[in-house]
This record gives sequence, structure tokens and C-alpha cells, in this order.
Amino acid sequence: MISTVSWHRGLLFHRRGVAVLHIGIMWHPQEPERCLPGDNRLEMTDQLASASSKTLHLLGRFSELYTGAERELLDLRGLLAGRRPVRLWSDVPVNPVYAGEDITAIQPFAHQFPKDGTLLMGGVHLQPGIWLKYTRFERVILLHNLSNQGQLFAIVEGVRESTGLDPDLVFVSKLLQRSAALPGRVIPSLIELGPFLKVAGDRFGEPLGGAAVSRPFTVGRVSRDFLDKHHPHDLALYRMLASRGVRVRIMGGTCLAPGLGGEPGIELLPAGAEPVPEFYRSLDAMFYRTGMFTEAYGRVVLEAMGAGLPVVAHTAAGYAEVIEHEASGFLIESQEQAYDALMALEGSAGLCRQIGLAARQKAIDMHGTHATERDLAFYLR
Repeated sequence: MISTVSWHRGLLFHRRGVAVLHIGIMWHPQEPERCLPGDNRLEMTDQLASASSKTLHLLGRFSELYTGAERELLDLRGLLAGRRPVRLWSDVPVNPVYAGEDITAIQPFAHQFPKDGTLLMGGVHLQPGIWLKYTRFERVILLHNLSNQGQLFAIVEGVRESTGLDPDLVFVSKLLQRSAALPGRVIPSLIELGPFLKVAGDRFGEPLGGAAVSRPFTVGRVSRDFLDKHHPHDLALYRMLASRGVRVRIMGGTCLAPGLGGEPGIELLPAGAEPVPEFYRSLDAMFYRTGMFTEAYGRVVLEAMGAGLPVVAHTAAGYAEVIEHEASGFLIESQEQAYDALMALEGSAGLCRQIGLAARQKAIDMHGTHATERDLAFYLR
């Protein structure tokens, strides 16, 4: 059965007569298509076959450094290279750090904006302007990767009013889809895993415990350099770890300088100070939790797993759907659990290797060649 979604204010009606109050959505199951006299099925087949030759426009906000949503768009372009024309756009002026990435800033009054083909909007943090009314897209895809349902409903209604199209919703985790309670497809954040697997290969090629000989056991994390990406209790945890001789490296941590600056054994780096794979090479374990919001997926966690790092992370996030506690990582809820897990890893090179190997395999299961090809098919339609 084929179904369509249209967005209205009011009730969500189902064919069987069950009505559920929801903001802005109507879900319409349709009867299967029937072949009618005169149907040109060959023409329809030709149209589908040529879909991958039409441009896929990737719209992001490339004003900030090293945001997960925009990194995914860059990875998606790389993964589709040679298979479909792809063009990158930004709804705001492009940060100079992205020079050389061939990203075009939208300028409506200069008629510089995507106009046809397929539009993929890389998040509900975007704010499409009046230019959207002057497009003729065949398809609009909306990637939902933030735990903000109000923004989701607003942008869906805006797209529909401007284009007359119901966007195909893509959720980066089951957690996010359940929270939105809307129909759509769950596709984990697309990751170019190769550079991280190379780090894992080098890591596991070392003798057991070899990395610990040349430097202290090192715990770290990667994120944007904003306080809301860090939990209020993280500072105390880092101090406890440093007091036990554990080295702490935080890339995207200069915002913590007022509370941690100058602490022995704790290194606070700006976002993007090092290539992420090389930063993970300097770690023995990753710790991750956020503060004011729920991490919809947490691609940095899966990248760390791909690099063969044992991960200790909070349960309230999309990546928790991937990690099996005490098998491919550690899921924690309290400060004590976080400390105990990290110190257990610090005390056992064998445990680090066991969890790291399982983490790498889980990352491959989620983002390896087979899984990526399956997910890319959606974007090649």
C-alpha cells in the first residue's frame, strides 16, 4: 500500500476511523495503484531510471565550524560522487574555513539559489527564505537531526506552503522519530568511516597495551565549542580523572576554560584544532554526554567507535540504540558510573582492546559499505 502525508492544522485521521489529535499533520493511506487503459508505464520507468541524473541540492548552514549536520552533508556529497550530480548550498554566508569545499551561499535577489531537481534540507535549524517559493523541485527531503519538534513542524509547514510538496522526513534515530510521532524513514547519520577504520587498524596492530607505554592513559571527546554541548558535572569528572594520572583532551573545550583552564593534565582545544581521526588516535577512551539537550544521534560517538575506542556515554541519546552496554561500550547515567567505567578501562588494556574491537564492528555494522549502500539508495531515487 502506498501512503502520502499532507500537513494541516487539526486531527490526524486514519482510514479505520481512529482519530488522534496532532499539530499540523494528516496521514492519508491510499489504495494500491491500478493500471488504467492508456497508462504509459514505460515512460514512468524511464523517469525513475533518470532520477539519479538530476541534481541533488544539499542545503546546510555553513557559518559555524565543525557542526555534525554540515559534516554529514559533506560526507554525503563524497559518498555520492560520480553517482549523482550534487551541489552544496548554505542559507547564510559561508565561513572561510570551508574555502575550497565549493559551497554556494544563497542570494535570493541575485537569483542564486537551487531551483529544480531534489532539495535535501540538512536540518530543522535552517531558515529557508522567500526564494523557496520560486522553485520547482520534484522532491524535498528534510533531515531531522535535532530534538526540537516545534522547529520541525514549522519548517514542514513552510516547505509545503512554499513548494506545494510534502517533504520526505528522514530521522537520524528511532529516538527522534518516536519523539516527533510522525511517519518517515530512519537513516542514521551518514559517515565516511574509512579514515576512522584506518586509525583502528593502526591501533589494534600495536602490541597489547603498547599505546600506554609512551603516554598516560588518555580520555577525550569532540564537539562544538559551546557550553550546552557539555554536562555541568563534566568539569568535576575531568578533575577527578586528572588527579588519578589520567590525561584529558577536549577538542571543542575552550568554553570550559573559566572552570578548567590551567588544570594539570587537562588540555582544552578549540573545535577543529586537529583532524578528528588523528585526534582519536591520541585517545585510549572516549567520554561523551551533553548538557541542555538530547543528542539526536551523536555521529562523533560512532566515529570514535569506528576508530576502535571504547566509549563511555550517557544513555539519553540516539547513539544508545547502537551501543550494547559492557559489550561494545558503556552506557552511564550517573557521575559515579562514568568514573568507575573510565577507571576500569584505565586499569585494563585487555578490556580496552575487547570493547574497542566490538565498538569498531558495531560501527561497521551501522556505517560500513553494506549499510551505507543501503542508505544511499534513498538519496539516489
